[in-house]
Amino acid sequence: MKKKLVSALLTAAMLGTMLAGCGGDDGSTGAGAAGNADGAGSSTADGSAGTEADSAGNAENGAEIDFDEEPYEVSIQFVGLFEENNNVANVEAALNEITLKKINCTVDIVPTFIGDLPTNTSMAVAGGEKLDIVTVGLTQKMDSMVPDGLLLELDDLLAERGPAVTAVTADVAEAQKINGVTYAVSGYPYAAMGSGFVYNKTMADQYGIELHDGMTMEELGEVGETLKEHGIYLTTFGNSYQLNYKFANTLDIFGDNAIYGGLLDPANSTVIENVYDSEELRTYWKSVKAWADAGYLPSDQLTDTVSTQEYFSQQKIFGTYTGYTVNQIAVWLSPDFETGIIQVDDGLICTGTAREFMLGIASNCERPDKAMDLINLIYEDPEVCNLLQYGVEGTDYAAVDGTENVITYDGTPNADHNSYYAGFVHYGDPLKQKVIAPLDDNYYDELVAFEESADRSLCFGYSFDASDYSAEAGAISSKLQEMLPELNAGMVADVDAAVDELVAALEDVGINDVIAANQEQLDAYLGK
Repeated sequence: MKKKLVSALLTAAMLGTMLAGCGGDDGSTGAGAAGNADGAGSSTADGSAGTEADSAGNAENGAEIDFDEEPYEVSIQFVGLFEENNNVANVEAALNEITLKKINCTVDIVPTFIGDLPTNTSMAVAGGEKLDIVTVGLTQKMDSMVPDGLLLELDDLLAERGPAVTAVTADVAEAQKINGVTYAVSGYPYAAMGSGFVYNKTMADQYGIELHDGMTMEELGEVGETLKEHGIYLTTFGNSYQLNYKFANTLDIFGDNAIYGGLLDPANSTVIENVYDSEELRTYWKSVKAWADAGYLPSDQLTDTVSTQEYFSQQKIFGTYTGYTVNQIAVWLSPDFETGIIQVDDGLICTGTAREFMLGIASNCERPDKAMDLINLIYEDPEVCNLLQYGVEGTDYAAVDGTENVITYDGTPNADHNSYYAGFVHYGDPLKQKVIAPLDDNYYDELVAFEESADRSLCFGYSFDASDYSAEAGAISSKLQEMLPELNAGMVADVDAAVDELVAALEDVGINDVIAANQEQLDAYLGK
């Protein structure tokens, strides 16, 4: 049961990444120029460790380190599935052997249950509790944390003490800003995200099914017909009120479920549209209905409480749409069958993905300089970032023989993720992180290539200030929760009629006014 909970929650978190990826629920949209995708100063996970302090007390990063003062303990949030996390003490001890020598500090890892993250952060800052480095993104967005006064401004600290993090995140720097000020640094400096379809490769081989990149819904429907003969569903959409279209097609949306509109062609247009009133979405829903009518989807989707992740792990469905990156397959691995993934739409570099996993400094931090020293070391030192990301080798993970940087949880005390497990945080430079099998040492080149191949949204760095439209946002979200599930499940009598009804309902509660305001702000941002 615990394994199932871990699997479902981890996948839900990753789907949240896709949700925010290209226009997320933080109300932002954007893309970055890919620039030098390999990042200045980056090296692969076996690269040299971070800098040692020299005899004058200066670290090579240029920051003045006073080794005569008492070491400062830097507390850092660690978001997980449980309030307690095994083996934290051992990870802290391993980290402290490094951080004491290099930046004269110790590390206090503060486990935080993901469901309590926003509340715990707010209460800690308001109550003056010790909290230095906080997780930004996922369930607590930078756009809301800044107005609430939870984050420090970082530009001066980055200039003085953050050369490594500045270099690694250079291509997504604008995504780290609100009104021109940096408040957090990205854990996704390679921000390209596409659309994909993950599937049971063992099943595909068994039934002679071949999938390929760029596969259309019509082609997947043909797969559904083959699967139907064997009593297997193609996929399920469940009782979902999400904008599922975004998992199958690359677009850039504003707000959760495009409640503030979206860009259907973000690499070429800055015209914000009501996504729900687009021909593209109608066509998608007609394909979903065709699948439902043909019996490729479970008939009880609207009442069944079984999640898509559970259906997939139980081999009751063949696959599902998901966000696509070169390491996304690792999220969907199963001990019972081989997993495959195809890319169905182009990658897009956008602010939402860069903002999904970030590190910031709490506004009540006593020593922002030491907090920044640790953040910089996380991006600079492979050993530090991998300790935080994966824990201690031999206990929390095992190295894969014959590889340089590939690890596995199989055969370790952490096989069921009950030990140190970082499913909801991303630390440091991806080119210095180890990777989880079945990814291999080619991952680093593939990551850079995918970033360079991705389209780039024209709205990089832009955030819609929706503070004057909270009432409309609530009403729009309410209508979507009410009306989307039947469309998403393909269980409407007539798609056009159902979409017309939805669009009219959204217009009645003010979506056009919100989109107009969003367009005005975007045009001003772009200097139009």
